[in-house]
Amino acid sequence: MTKQAMTHRDAEERRDTLPDDGCPLFSERLEEHLVAASRGETPNRGRFCGDCYTPIGRDTASCPHCGNDTERGRVPVERVPDEITEILRVQRKVESTFVNGFAYLGLLVAVLGGLAIVLGIPYLREHLLAATIVYAAILIVGGRMLAGFLGGYYGDRIGFARARARTVESWQEWVARRSVDAQN
Repeated sequence: MTKQAMTHRDAEERRDTLPDDGCPLFSERLEEHLVAASRGETPNRGRFCGDCYTPIGRDTASCPHCGNDTERGRVPVERVPDEITEILRVQRKVESTFVNGFAYLGLLVAVLGGLAIVLGIPYLREHLLAATIVYAAILIVGGRMLAGFLGGYYGDRIGFARARARTVESWQEWVARRSVDAQN
């Protein structure tokens, strides 16, 4: 399976589990666009929903993501505001911090657990070659498994929940500022 296919599958799973928290950020299309724009692969120009900033076509009457009516609701915009791009950067940074932190915790557990096993078994304490082989196996297998499990499962879930909470908070602040700016 390709990395792009795995990313698409992961995005589908996440979208299915997104809480109904009143925050339309980030549609899959918007996230893909912002990532491509940040890499310089595409310009941050086009036609975007005026409410959730999902990319839409010229003839689109309502946003497929949030349902905003492009004629009677918030009018489409030509550029995603920098604040929305920054919200995505912060969200990804928080997720990454938790995933990497839990992965390193898994690696630390493998190192310390391996030492405890090697030093706790009298035979291994007395035989350096056997102890080295056992410790190497524990580090290779245990380190990979624990880092993957703790980082990929717990780190991902906790990181996503924390990042989503921060995204919702930032979105609410953005909507309040946007409303004030629209009144002026």
